[in-house]
This record gives sequence, C-alpha cells and structure tokens, in this order.
Amino acid sequence: MSESQRVISSGKDKELKTRPVVNYTPKYLITLFSNAFLFIFYGIIGITAGFHCDETAKHCFTSIDIQSAFTMNGNETISQVYAKDRKLYAFSTNGPVPIDNIITADGWNHTRYLLTANGSMPGPPIVIYQNQTITILVKNHLLNEAVTLHWHGIDQLGWPAMDGVAFVTQCPILPGQTFNYTFQPTFGGSYWYHSHVGNQRDMGLYGAFIVLRKRDPIPFEFQHIVQIQEWNHLYDAMALVNANVEDKSPHSTLINGRGDFEDITAPLETFNVDKADPCLFRLIGVGSKDVLLFSIPGLKLKVTETDGFEVVPTVVDKIIIYPAERYDFELDLDYAKAGMYNITISILSTHNLTIKPAIGFGFLNVSNSNSLPVKNYNISNNTRVLNCPFKTYPHETNVFCLPVNTLISREKVDDEDFVVQSVNKSNEKALHFLNFGFPDGHSSINGRIFRWPTVSALTQSSEVDTDCTECTEEITCHCSHALKLKSGSEVVMVLLNLGKGTFISHPIHMHGHTYEVLKMEFPVVTNDGIFTFTEDIQCSETYRNNESNCNSPQWRNSSWYNYINIPGINLKNPVRKDSIVVPYGGYVIIRIEARNPGVWFMHCHIDQHMVEGMALMLNESFENTKIPNGLPTCHSFFNEKSVKTETSGKLSHSDRQYGPLSILYYTENIL
Repeated sequence: MSESQRVISSGKDKELKTRPVVNYTPKYLITLFSNAFLFIFYGIIGITAGFHCDETAKHCFTSIDIQSAFTMNGNETISQVYAKDRKLYAFSTNGPVPIDNIITADGWNHTRYLLTANGSMPGPPIVIYQNQTITILVKNHLLNEAVTLHWHGIDQLGWPAMDGVAFVTQCPILPGQTFNYTFQPTFGGSYWYHSHVGNQRDMGLYGAFIVLRKRDPIPFEFQHIVQIQEWNHLYDAMALVNANVEDKSPHSTLINGRGDFEDITAPLETFNVDKADPCLFRLIGVGSKDVLLFSIPGLKLKVTETDGFEVVPTVVDKIIIYPAERYDFELDLDYAKAGMYNITISILSTHNLTIKPAIGFGFLNVSNSNSLPVKNYNISNNTRVLNCPFKTYPHETNVFCLPVNTLISREKVDDEDFVVQSVNKSNEKALHFLNFGFPDGHSSINGRIFRWPTVSALTQSSEVDTDCTECTEEITCHCSHALKLKSGSEVVMVLLNLGKGTFISHPIHMHGHTYEVLKMEFPVVTNDGIFTFTEDIQCSETYRNNESNCNSPQWRNSSWYNYINIPGINLKNPVRKDSIVVPYGGYVIIRIEARNPGVWFMHCHIDQHMVEGMALMLNESFENTKIPNGLPTCHSFFNEKSVKTETSGKLSHSDRQYGPLSILYYTENIL
C-alpha cells in the first residue's frame, strides 16, 4: 500500500491542505476536503483508489459522483477490450492495454451497462475512524435515473435523514442534483454503501465503508477488503427481475468486481501478504440473490467480527455468506507456505444449499521474506462451516455446521451504546411476529405486500397511508406496511419462515439497529435432505401450518410470551447483527430498544424479494425525530380540476398516498 497527499473531489484530484475543522457552510462543502488522504491498493491486477479520513480529524469531507459505465470498455482511445491470459487487449489493435480503470467483471465480451460510484465497480472504499463525522456529497451525473446511497449497517443514531432509502428517509436524488450525507458512525467495523432505489445496486452501485477503531490490533495497511457477488453477464438487473428469459442463473462470481468464465482467463483479484505480517480480511456480501460459500483451501479462517460486532475468535474452514452480511477474519500465516493460494467461491442452491462447483476465484500470494518456518494444522476429517441455516448439512457427511448464533459477544456490551441516550428507556415491552414468505405466490411479510410510498415517509409523514386492514389471517394485500415502535420500549421480534409460502431462507436486514440475536431455531434436517419444520409457532387456529399462509403467527406455548421461559434463549452474551438469515422452516428471535427515532426500513436483502414486497417500515419514537431543515419533498401530482374517472366524474385517488404515518398497522403483545 502507498499513500499520496491528495483527496478525491468530484472526480478531480486536489492537493491536501491542512486546515482546522470548523463549523461549515454549504460553500465549504464544495471546496473543503481537509485532513484526508488518497490511499491506493496495488495488486497484480490494478489499482483501486479510495478516501481515508485522517485519524486526527473530527470532521472529514469527500464526494461521490454517480456515473454510468460499461464492462470490458476502456477510454476513447482503447474502446472495447477482450481478455486473454489474465491480461486485456484492445479489439482495435490486438495489443495489450492497462487494466486500470477498466471494469472487467468475468471477462465476457458482451458489454453490460452499469451504474457506478466514481466510474468503478466496486466504488471507491471510504475509510474513517469511529466517532468521526463525515460529509459525503453525492452528485447524480446520470442522464435518466434517480439514485440514493444507503450506508449499510451504520445505525445512524441521531441521523435518521441520512439513511439513504428512497421514499422512506428521503426523496431520490434526481439527475443533476446533489445530496449532502452527513453522519457520525458510532461503531467500528466493516460496512458498505449501495444504492437504495429499486435494484440499482445490482448494476454496480456499491462500495466498502470501513470504520476503524484506534484500538484495532491489526494496522490498516495489513487489512484487505473482499467484496463478493454473483454475476450474470447476459442480462442486466432489470432483465433479471422482469424479463421472461430462460436462464437467470449466474455465470460466475466476482471478487472486487473481477472474475472469469470458463476458458475466458480474465484478470483476477490478487491479495499480497507476507508471513511476517498480521493479516485481516473484511469479507462483504454485495450480491443480490445467491448464497455464497467462501474459502481459501489450505488455510483456516479465524472469524473475529460479524456486521461490525466483535465476537470471540472462532476458527472455521469456510464461511456461508448471504447478501448484505459481513465477516472479518484473520489468517494465521504461521501455517502458510510461500506461494499462491486459490480463493474460491461456490454458489449454494435451493433450500438445501447444494454446493455447486466453484465458479469464482482469486489469488492469495504469500511471501516469506524472513524465511520463517511453516506450522502444520492438526488433521481433521470435518470441515467447519460458519453460518449454516441448519445444524445438519444435507448430503454432506463431513461438514460440521456452526450457525451464526454460535458466535458469542467478545465482551460485555453496554446497551446504552446502541441507542440515542436522550430518548429515555420505558418499562413497556412489545412482541412482533414477522413471517417472511410467498403466501399465494406474493413476496410479503405477514401477507402484506409492501407498497412503496410516493413521498419521503420520514419528512412527509402526513401524506403516507399505512392502512393494511384489507389483509386477514389468510388473505394478502398491498399496503405501505409499518410497525409502530413506542418510544423507549423493549421490542422483541420473532422472524419466521413458515406456512405454505415458505420457499427458501431469507437474509433479513434492519436499518437503524444492530440487534441482539437471542435464539435461532432450525428445522430438523436428515443427511438425505428431509426437512421437518419447527412446531414452536402456530400459524393459524384453523389450519395446519403447512396449509396456512401464516399471516398471524403466535407461540404455541403461551408461557413463551415471557421470553425468559423460552428454552435456549441467550440473554448473557448474544451476537449482534444487522443482517441475518431466517432459516427455511425455522425462526430467529431478536431484540432492540426503540430509542433511535426515525423511520427505518426492514426487508429481505434478496433484491427481487424486496422490490416485489418483502419489506416494511419501522416507525420508531417518531415524536423525537430530528430532521435537518431544507430536505427536498416529493409527491405525485393530481390536477383535481381535470383528473376524473370515466364512470363517475369524481376525482381518482387510486394512486394517492394519504393519511398520517402515526396511523399504523401493527400487532403488539405485552410480554
């Protein structure tokens, strides 16, 4: 790694100027980018530039330009390229060209249209320190599309308008517009940013967001960011959701935007390490749909964090990662030989998570500058796999599963760190059951198919209609589904995956919170792949669970409404997550305190499931929400003098959103 005393500003480099950070006005946001530097990762295959906030700064500034880009396409001189022997060549000359600034994906010669941050996929990493304030000016340079940026995993304590969800926390940023995202991350860890308009992140609009702790044991120069995803080189994100095409399966997987396909030997990502140095990898699942299995054959992975939360170090051979999750792991290079190791990624299919042959690769290049000896691992016949959505891996006799709730907190955590402390804790407790599935074929939560507001729910609450009364125990409906979380209350949620709409496991992400995982209950799975679902939850008083849509689930054992009576509940040292798999045929119990005022989105992070309705809003302590002045507003327009129905002559309001956000549909049980 090398450093240069420059920062990135609206796509142009500016010399670093040392200046004290003071209260700023809008003009400074355009011109002042102080106490920061450009950092560059050098590998065999290219350079990725990013923003790193100086450790001594209180407030840092940078910018992101949202731009269109294309795979396998260089500048005006190079034009289209093709891959061969891990190099790129121009079609026009058949001569080699630098790979810098060319998005190769898996090397397929068909050009894919992308939306990007600063013209790269992934976008430039942003690195700051815990409790620093950062301002990021996001400028939309696209011709046609509106965008936002969501800072995934950042709790936004006290900054609800900065969460970046279109029509939930803000109006989208229109072409030519700029949005000032200013916030202060409370927790160190691995996070990422991505668009939250439709499924734009599947078009390349994502990047790493790293929050360093000054006490972190491994210096940043020995840390590596690994962003992994599936890739279909024939169809873009919209076609994969809406087009009637034969095969939407991925052709490859990418590591930091690079992979290969069959005999196309495209450039791959290479990580250079030395046995004498410590080594930390930040693994980020930026995919849109598939479950991925990550490993470095020949080396074990010591997991130290998940979703920015420190855990007791746990050694595994492989990690299952769902879309949106993050796992930090260290490599003990005492056991590594000098040379090149493969990094492999396999796609896991169906609810069985059938392991397919690896279709994603990278390289770990280990040097031994000090001629250090090599230790040998103890021989074991079992492969330890982290984050299984079951305890027995079907059709895999030598796999030892470690579900994510087997990770435990590294030290006692103060719950006050996870809330806005000016919001007082109350004695109220609430319980919510949320069933994620496809009742009657509809992507939904409790049968409520989420309908996106046409306004910013946070700032235009009086224009949002959240009425879901058309939904019943067995009938689905479309509505802007919202739960009201009373200020200061303790909220327990049971996230389940039961009923006749059960299909696969779902990665569920909650904005605004890092929640405690009190329990995970899995189906009983035999080695030959037969699943028996949990019966702890009753979907209906009339139908059996497999006959019900499970829109109104409840505990079968009434004593469990006091959660301390639930067998296996962990109230001592639970892991915390912001994205977790809800197992096929099982459930997860999580807990938060409703002390982060705002409107927070909660949804499945499989993008097609989200855009089709598997989402809801959390209206939390809304009366205590603080919103900056001057935020844009947005809404549909109805010319009431001319918009009339053909039959009655009355105004048509079928597409209008109305009614106060405080009128919310929710089911609450007192514990």
